[in-house]
Amino acid sequence: MYYIIANLLSGKGAGKKCLMAAQNFLKENNLEFQTDFIDGHGSGRALAQKACFLAKNSGGADSNTVIAIGGDGTFHEVLNGMDFAAARLGLVPAGRGNDYAVGAKISFDPKTAMQAIVHGKKVDRDYIQVGERRCLNVCGTGLDVEVLKLTEENKNTYIFSLSKLLINYKPYTVQVERDGMVQEYKCVMAAFCNGTQFGGGIKLCPPAKIDDGKMDLMIVKQPKGPTIMAMPAFVAGQHIGKPWAEHIVCDKAKITVMDADAVEMDGEIYNDSVLDAQIVPGGFKTFAERKD
Repeated sequence: MYYIIANLLSGKGAGKKCLMAAQNFLKENNLEFQTDFIDGHGSGRALAQKACFLAKNSGGADSNTVIAIGGDGTFHEVLNGMDFAAARLGLVPAGRGNDYAVGAKISFDPKTAMQAIVHGKKVDRDYIQVGERRCLNVCGTGLDVEVLKLTEENKNTYIFSLSKLLINYKPYTVQVERDGMVQEYKCVMAAFCNGTQFGGGIKLCPPAKIDDGKMDLMIVKQPKGPTIMAMPAFVAGQHIGKPWAEHIVCDKAKITVMDADAVEMDGEIYNDSVLDAQIVPGGFKTFAERKD
């Protein structure tokens, strides 16, 4: 059984088009499915919990699949409602940025994405556990939170909002705890990465891998000179190795924001000042295209 959870508002109409393509694909393959629609912030989690409850009583993960159609925010909500003992989770990208899909090499073509879910291979990938929440792509604090707020308020692109904020940006103070050590940073942002990019194409951590059993801690410190001058390198992923960028591969760590009370996970903002994170190797039960 296939349980579709769709966000029709994602991607300026892409959600509706991708849903139609997914439903047609399942019909063409004579496969049983039902569809639920995300009707408000947070409902994706509840719909995933409902689908997994039904799946658990009808064969479990060997015969049931939840399909999330939407952007990174939709994937985040659905992931947080999943019981992977009951069903696997397939993703059909339909957002504006589709950042996780880039790192995971999930096709933006809905028919190809569905082909991988229905006829592809089962794979186990990582996610980041942050307290009681799961994060699929990137979770962080600092500038990214302010940019997300401005982007939502003015309906601009992430990069446009980033450029505007960087003109007079003042760094955050964060405390990073890992391996029994505590270090304080003045930084533009600090984030844990499972995927390689965020913000609709900003290559925050090109070395990150979604299935290596590790998470990447990226600390972008205050550079010498105007912060905005470092933006081209940051957007292109050329900040790795720069003196103002620190990249740490780890299993777990904690970021505490000293002068703010908001963090983001997969582009969703939460009122909190702590990201206590650890990688969950192979915890995300999903699918990938067959290359043979």
